[in-house]
Amino acid sequence: MAECAIRRRPIPPRIALSVDKCPLVYFPGVIGIPKASVLLVSLTVLLCLLVFPILPEEQTASAELRTVEVENTGTLLGENQPKLGAPRRAPRHTSSKETISAAMSITVPRLGLKDVAVPTGSRQAELDREGILRLRGSGLPWIEGSNTFITGHALGFPRTRVPYAFYKLDDMKPGDEIFIEDKNGRRYTFRVYDLMTVEPNDFWTTYPVEGKTVVSLQGCTPIPTFENRLIVRAELER
Repeated sequence: MAECAIRRRPIPPRIALSVDKCPLVYFPGVIGIPKASVLLVSLTVLLCLLVFPILPEEQTASAELRTVEVENTGTLLGENQPKLGAPRRAPRHTSSKETISAAMSITVPRLGLKDVAVPTGSRQAELDREGILRLRGSGLPWIEGSNTFITGHALGFPRTRVPYAFYKLDDMKPGDEIFIEDKNGRRYTFRVYDLMTVEPNDFWTTYPVEGKTVVSLQGCTPIPTFENRLIVRAELER
């Protein structure tokens, strides 16, 4: 009996892919090369759609984080290369007829300030323009336990609304009075109890003071280097 040669058809190579960890196996020899190519292209497109939309979302989150880091530098505002020189006489400022959007006005007899509008801001450009600012995010005099942080230029620029606002800040003494008035005309009286010289990155001076409702006046010192910050603290009188 003659031997019969048994020929087995070779098994076509398998191609395995996975989508979301689920294996997908197909045989090009069975479904045909054109169909296999179409399937490969389709799977590639599907994988791209699953992966790439995530990237812009991650980039956006990173961009927002970097923006917060830049804005929250933790550095006290400063003199920023003033263009004005020392005044010939002690500066005095009173309320003007121009309309300024401000939640309060300030009077400091020792500094020659009377009913001067104090707008709110947090950028150096705003301080250069106004000359005096309540730091955005700091307290308000009518809030118990707050620290109303007001920064002002010692000199300023020709365009500054209130130049020399804190030119004589180092003349302040314990016991001096600071008056702040709200939009409704209610006056809050603060009495100076502390003066301190700190570095520009001592942002903790803007934080509330435990057990006190205070106002902090911040200027630059010494003139003309402005390398440090002078803080005058006053507590609300009951």
